[in-house]
Formats: sequence, structure tokens, C-alpha cells
Amino acid sequence: MNFDFSDDLKMLREQARKFLAGRCSRQVVRKVFEGGAGYDAELWAEIARMGWLGTAVPEPYGGSGVGYDGLCLLAEELGYVLAPVPFSSSIYLAAEAIMIAGSEAQKQKLLPPMIDGSRIGTVALAEGMGNPSPEHIKAKVA
Repeated sequence: MNFDFSDDLKMLREQARKFLAGRCSRQVVRKVFEGGAGYDAELWAEIARMGWLGTAVPEPYGGSGVGYDGLCLLAEELGYVLAPVPFSSSIYLAAEAIMIAGSEAQKQKLLPPMIDGSRIGTVALAEGMGNPSPEHIKAKVA
């Protein structure tokens, strides 16, 4: 059994690595985190234009439908360079919560602007007794 990435995913990894190496030096990351902006809006817009934000989102909602292997690969590369972007909170937390627990109307309304980078999402989990049910999971898109 072969557990290696496909050639397409290997190419995506190499492209991501090259792209991020030129944009996420330690100095750039430090400047963003110390500057108070919270994230690098220009980098976020570039990542959105490349389609990274829709990697695991189905095409009907504006994603590319590449899948979770691609999402994990991009998350690894973004984490490796400490990319100052809200990828984890917006894409593999909020977008995923919306895909799992959102209504069709919520998916249609919330996912496309997250995928094009014009909105950023995050997740809040209400603590209570027992396991969280879908109605306790809230995704906020700003």
C-alpha cells in the first residue's frame, strides 16, 4: 500500500513551499505580530487568489474540492513558516464547522466569502454538560 502523496499534491507542496519562503521570513512574521494588525492581509489575499482557502471545500460553495490531504499539506507548510494568516481558525475550524453543522443556506451564504478571502471565520464552542451538539457549535464570520 502506498501512503505517499500524489504527484499533484507533491507539486502543490513544492509550490507552497517556494511561495511562502519568499514571503514569510522571520522578520516579516515578527513585524506582523508586533504591529497589531493581527495578520498579513496582503498574504491572505494572495493565498485566497491561489485557491488555498477552498482546498477542502466542495465546488458548489466556491471551493476546489481538492480534499483533506491538500488541506493538511497546506496547513503544514503555513505552519512551518509561521505564516501570519488566519488559516487555521478560518479554514479548518470555522469552514469545517459550517460544512458539518451548517444549513444549506448558511453554507451558501458563509463559505464563498471565506473562500475568496473577503471574510475571516472562527469557532466558539459553548461549554456545558455532556458532549457538544451541533447547535452548540457556532461559527462567526467577520
